[in-house]
Amino acid sequence: MSDIQGTSRLGAMAGAELPKPQMSLSEILLMIGIEAMNANDDRIRLAYAKVQQNNKDLQELNKVMAYLAAHKDQDMWENADIGDGRKLGDVLKKFGISYQTRESNGKPFISKDDFKKIETAVKGASDALGGTNQIDMMKLQSTLNKQNEMSQMVSNNMSKLNQMAMSVIGNMR
Repeated sequence: MSDIQGTSRLGAMAGAELPKPQMSLSEILLMIGIEAMNANDDRIRLAYAKVQQNNKDLQELNKVMAYLAAHKDQDMWENADIGDGRKLGDVLKKFGISYQTRESNGKPFISKDDFKKIETAVKGASDALGGTNQIDMMKLQSTLNKQNEMSQMVSNNMSKLNQMAMSVIGNMR
């Protein structure tokens, strides 16, 4: 008596009839493994997208650092292009870095007196994002490892199913 038949008999004794299984246990495990791999694919895509966004943000912060280094002893225009059409003020605001602006000829600028404060804040934001990115990359690596384990399990189950089928065919000859 198999476990499935025993379960059916127990269900029948309790007044409930369980449907007869249509797939073998190996086939069920194979289907579960494939579904788990599909669900894990979505986790991998999300984790990868997060790491990519972190890398883009780090590049922006690096551009700000380069701009700051090039304009260390100067007033900086808030709308100065730091590269790729990005404005200094927009990037600073994106990362929550506050600063005061003054106006000269109707144009807002950031005083060289605020330079050290901004430089420290940008370095802090870059360091924090770098740490977050390392954690996100470790999560991505862990998710990829799980995917490899699931893939190996599915491959093993497929191999066992193939061996069983070949054995049946061999016995028929």
